[in-house]
Amino acid sequence: MVNLRKWLPLGTTNELLVQMQINTGNAAAGDSGANVDSSALMSVLVTQRGAPAGDLAPLGPIGDQTSSISLPPGWILHDGFSVRPGGCDITVTEFINYGNGLYNIRIVPFVQNPNCAWLSGQYLYAISIDVTSGNVIRHGSALAKLTIP
Repeated sequence: MVNLRKWLPLGTTNELLVQMQINTGNAAAGDSGANVDSSALMSVLVTQRGAPAGDLAPLGPIGDQTSSISLPPGWILHDGFSVRPGGCDITVTEFINYGNGLYNIRIVPFVQNPNCAWLSGQYLYAISIDVTSGNVIRHGSALAKLTIP
């Protein structure tokens, strides 16, 4: 007899609809460093069954826009899979939960290498959200393009 229990999920999975747009903001080719003048802004809108999902991270801002931070638990930013030759990965310097399903993530060129700067062209980034509450897993992801002039 086959044990089907091992194939069933332990909890419930709820799908999140995640949409992301990236605003070039102040970022331009040649910009570098952990500062607002070098930053681009990822805006992420998350809904579940049509309602805003504003409880996926602590309310308010994390970070001061001038140093590296970690994203809240369950948030994963995927970069490095579309870096131009000679380009660098990125550093997150701010995360804001506005509480209404809208989240902002401020990014700059990788700050651990002083030679990293934005290059003109297109970059692709993905965000994945896997937040667990009790035995419920809430999951979603999105892909967006940043164009540096």
